[in-house]
Amino acid sequence: MSKPTSTSDHLDADDAAMLLLTAGISKAYQRLDYMIVRNFIGGALVSVGGLVTLLVKGGCDGLSESNPAVVQLLLGLVFPVGLVMSTLTGGELSTGNILFLSIALLQRKIPLWRSVYCFLVSFFANLAGSLFYLVIAHYGHILSADPYLKGTIVFANDKVLVPSASTVFVRAIGCNWLICIGVYTAFLSRTVVSRVISIWIPIFTFVAVGFENSVANMFLVPMGMINGAPISVGLFIWKSLLLSTLGNMVGGGFFVALVYWYLYVMPTDGAKDEIDMGNESILPITEPSTVAPITQIGNRAVPLSESMESFKRRDRKFRVMSHDANSVSPTDASRSGANSDTDEKVE
Repeated sequence: MSKPTSTSDHLDADDAAMLLLTAGISKAYQRLDYMIVRNFIGGALVSVGGLVTLLVKGGCDGLSESNPAVVQLLLGLVFPVGLVMSTLTGGELSTGNILFLSIALLQRKIPLWRSVYCFLVSFFANLAGSLFYLVIAHYGHILSADPYLKGTIVFANDKVLVPSASTVFVRAIGCNWLICIGVYTAFLSRTVVSRVISIWIPIFTFVAVGFENSVANMFLVPMGMINGAPISVGLFIWKSLLLSTLGNMVGGGFFVALVYWYLYVMPTDGAKDEIDMGNESILPITEPSTVAPITQIGNRAVPLSESMESFKRRDRKFRVMSHDANSVSPTDASRSGANSDTDEKVE
């Protein structure tokens, strides 16, 4: 039975979790070229935030000595710009895909091999995008003079040489726990402003406290290396990529994906949870599809891409309807609902 039509400006936590599942299936079965481009752009845009972070870090050299906490807060404020741009424009990151793919895998909507395959494509496309933007920043001489050049070296050393391997791993757990909470809360939101705030808060937090993000490290550490940081390629791969990635997997896959899958997605007593999207519900099917993943809208089984487009249309209609809700009579509302149902049948 469908839930009553919601008039709030956000989804319930259980509805958002089901939407994460739908998105996870969609991401797993998207075309390879789309997957590569989206993750390449995601890595490049995160590097934009990394570049601004290094500019602030280098420019606050004196303040770092006298009041390092203020510098950390400033870094936390500026770094999320890249993640916000990536999220709003459809870019993808391997750190966020850990959440999507894990929920779909736990619900047995995708096989293990596909989740591993999608993650590896995401990871290496992120790396390619980050290194591409690194070339732009380096040959654009953005950080080629002190104090910025010195700041890149100090930043890379603090990421790789100072902490132990176990410290990097634990920090990476805390990092992606926060990142995936940001992704989850962004799915709760229906407006751009609320989505931006939902993303900004946890990202600000993980940067300010010094957690480890594997995708951010793809830009931040190599920038210090090409400017003279005494870090070998092997050490960079071991600490900044491998250990950070493993920690990110635990943080996002266990503390977010597993927890909220258990609370909101895992079937109980054969019941199926629906996602309230205005006048339409999106209901994931229980049988996994190996060719073209599908969902159920109302009484129709449709391709997953159609269900996502339907959600987008309903989301836009919701914002207009909620704005005019107080001025619409019950009779008009009934007619509008009938017309909407007719339109869906035509489609």
